[in-house]
Amino acid sequence: MLRFLFLLLLPWPAAAQKFNTPLGSPPAGFNWQALPDIKAAMLLPEGWHYRAEGQKSGATYYLTQDEMGESGEFQTGVALHVVRKVKAQTRRSAPEYAEFLMLRTGFGKGQRQLEKASSVDGSVHKRFVRYREAPPEAEARMVYQLALANAKTDTVYLLTFESPEKDWAEAWKLGEVMAKELVLDLRQ
Repeated sequence: MLRFLFLLLLPWPAAAQKFNTPLGSPPAGFNWQALPDIKAAMLLPEGWHYRAEGQKSGATYYLTQDEMGESGEFQTGVALHVVRKVKAQTRRSAPEYAEFLMLRTGFGKGQRQLEKASSVDGSVHKRFVRYREAPPEAEARMVYQLALANAKTDTVYLLTFESPEKDWAEAWKLGEVMAKELVLDLRQ
């Protein structure tokens, strides 16, 4: 019963991303957004916005419900941060760096960790955390973070989906599909 409840809460916690897979037809209400610099693609809900920043070795991709302003803030959406050549930049292997990034996630001031899991699939180490963030100066938010560390290519992908808590149930219907259907070419 407990396992069934956990699966109901988060059906694809850290093990459903697709690697080295050709893109199929997107689900209804989505289009594929190519991320060519990293040989990846994500589902972009219709009416959402896309923005890329940075260089190939340290790129960030945003898929957001509301258009991002100059400050880079958004209410609901995904940020995918990519760090290549992790060892040269951090003196840690990609899996160690991903673990370091996720170690304190959800434990900051005003944060409460709700779920956490990790797994290994070949050279890919996966970690996810879901937490509630309620800073005194802003409305409460729900955050889902997924770190994928490719030990073979020395690359870390950090996906963060967030939304105001009051909108989370509806927003996560999209975010869950976006995280689950993330397609990465891990052979590079």
